[in-house]
Amino acid sequence: MDRFIVSTSDTYYLENIYRDIDRLCDKYSGILGKYVIGKSVESRDILALRLHGGKDEIPRFARDDRRPAVLLVGGIHAREDFSVMLCMKMLEYYCHYYNENKDFDGFNVKSIIDKIDMYFVPVVNPDGLNIVHNGIKASENYDKLKDMKIWGEDHTYWKANANGVDLNKNFDDGNWEIRTCVPGTDVPCSDRFKGYKPNSEPETVALINLCTDIDFSLMATYHCSGNCTFWADSGTHSMFNGLDERIMDELAEKYIYRKTKISPDPKIYGCGFENWFRAKMKRPAFCIELSPYQEGGKQHPDYMFDELVWQYAKTTGLFFAQKAIEVNDDIYGDVERYAAMTR
Repeated sequence: MDRFIVSTSDTYYLENIYRDIDRLCDKYSGILGKYVIGKSVESRDILALRLHGGKDEIPRFARDDRRPAVLLVGGIHAREDFSVMLCMKMLEYYCHYYNENKDFDGFNVKSIIDKIDMYFVPVVNPDGLNIVHNGIKASENYDKLKDMKIWGEDHTYWKANANGVDLNKNFDDGNWEIRTCVPGTDVPCSDRFKGYKPNSEPETVALINLCTDIDFSLMATYHCSGNCTFWADSGTHSMFNGLDERIMDELAEKYIYRKTKISPDPKIYGCGFENWFRAKMKRPAFCIELSPYQEGGKQHPDYMFDELVWQYAKTTGLFFAQKAIEVNDDIYGDVERYAAMTR
């Protein structure tokens, strides 16, 4: 077996992630490409990687209308770098098994990837990840951040971006005005501040623009912790006519991530990326909490990734790709129903 590039034995620093992305794109240049979809607050590249199999190639970064597309996202919350590690490791393993034309834990990788475009955004919030790994003084925005409250013991609890905005409360899904803030989180801080206006952050805009450009069939975003999946909210669940629940039930049967109840109150659930995706893109979206619940919200130590996450979640990307292929006709096939649904 080839020696793998991505190492998840301990902390996965940002410079190593960017380096490994370049190395993976060089090694798998026939099927893998990277694209800058935006810049962070501190002007770091926010990268999307497209895994595209088959003999036909698309010369530009765009959806192939002949096949479905699935989006897998990590690193929205800074302290949840298990999600980054998972996206990077899945990406490499899927490329490897595609080239080897071998099954990976029961999934025929080549058969799946030849039928779909898989997009990965491993690190939505690179500035926040840098803060978690290297401290607030490592941020170019230090003079602004040093006076912000950290909800936790130190910088390793940081969840927000370099403006002190929790990106997963910043999306304009129609609920931003009513989205409640815990007392003390109505100003920039380490987590839970929704921003001064919706879609205010460059990282938020980068994901919105990507989804608008590519028009994905299905999306999954990875977080920590709780070993569960958020899959539906009361504002959008009915539009899917049970499709979202069928996928969720299959996921819960195959993996350890328990099925949660439908989120009932937009004041509490609103403005997350998955909520925006359902409301605005009108497609199924799933949020997997990858690791066991940890008091205080901080992720388990990075060296525990393989034990707590990889052994359970390594094929979830292929699962969602397979579901996107299966439901693509349901989403795109009935033009009249879809047009009525989106009016």
